[in-house]
Amino acid sequence: MKKVKLGLIGCGHAVRMLYGAHFRNLEKGEFYAVMDINESRARRAQQWFGAKKIYGDLDSILKDEEIDAVIIATPPFVHKDQVIKAARAGKHIFCEKPMTATIEEADEMIASCKKNKVKFMIAFMKRFNKAFCLTKKIIDEGRLGDVFEIRATWDNARAKGSSDYRHRLIAGGGFLQEDGSHALDLCRWWLGDVEQVSGNILLVASDLFETEDVANLILKHKGGGLSTLHITRLTHRRGVELYEIFGTKGTLVVDCIRHSTPSLEPPTMYIYQKSKTRIDVTPYNSFFLDEELKKNQFLRELEYFCDCILKDKEPIPGGEDGRAIVEIVNATYLSSWKGIKVKLPLQKSPDLEKIFEELRASSKWRIGKDTWWGGY
Repeated sequence: MKKVKLGLIGCGHAVRMLYGAHFRNLEKGEFYAVMDINESRARRAQQWFGAKKIYGDLDSILKDEEIDAVIIATPPFVHKDQVIKAARAGKHIFCEKPMTATIEEADEMIASCKKNKVKFMIAFMKRFNKAFCLTKKIIDEGRLGDVFEIRATWDNARAKGSSDYRHRLIAGGGFLQEDGSHALDLCRWWLGDVEQVSGNILLVASDLFETEDVANLILKHKGGGLSTLHITRLTHRRGVELYEIFGTKGTLVVDCIRHSTPSLEPPTMYIYQKSKTRIDVTPYNSFFLDEELKKNQFLRELEYFCDCILKDKEPIPGGEDGRAIVEIVNATYLSSWKGIKVKLPLQKSPDLEKIFEELRASSKWRIGKDTWWGGY
């Protein structure tokens, strides 16, 4: 069977903790080459996960005619240039989220991929998680009746100062953009497109971060339903990832034992009916670990991406899905800054740097040097 030869651009957190271990089980693709401007990171990824070639710059890996597609696993503020260059080189593109910081950049990325006729997929891996796929199925089958509200909570104990780009203005957004994009994509996937955004953001650790660390937002969907997201990196308890889906015939609660990104344990899933009945619909793991690893969300999304290339299908979630989340995040920042409800489509991205500089200057909070990190 023909395999898609993949080149990895960026050998940091994503390859070490998310994708690397799954390359060995990839059936429709081959982990062919790695590229990182830090040679030691690139060589470590090559040694750990078995790539045949190693590169130290973007132009070199894009010139490799053996490579069919690239996985872009770099910080979001360089995604635009890398996606456009890869598209011009005729490489299909699998791009990590967040797609980018502004809708203008997202539009450039989408246009370049269309012009050069390459596949463009955004790495919202939760759409390939067996629990969240089951949630989608339960909603679509009408088991909850008409769904009118989704409440999402994403709390993570990550009050640790560092030079990480995710904390800095250069990222173009903070914790809502970085981690919140996952929950926002699920809400949009389950409840449909969004037409209005209302939100508030805070910067509590203003002595450590330059972008928001707390956000609360309400989305009005085109179908009439609402979804809400509460997200903070300043909790002192364990991380919480929780989704509550309210329908006219039932309520589904999806409660992740640990954050679903690294965990192999499925969330507990219960359907409640008429305040008396509770139905356990948890997709429990089988006894065989190898079987569960083959169902892993990261492996499944890579297999799907490769299958789209081999069968000439447009991948979902694609560039437009990534752009939709960029638009929602930008609208939340604008809503908080101006104190208004923001109707979509958003005509242009707000001045993000100005928003965060004013947010930091007006913050009355500091957390000092006694920081903490709870992991996932």
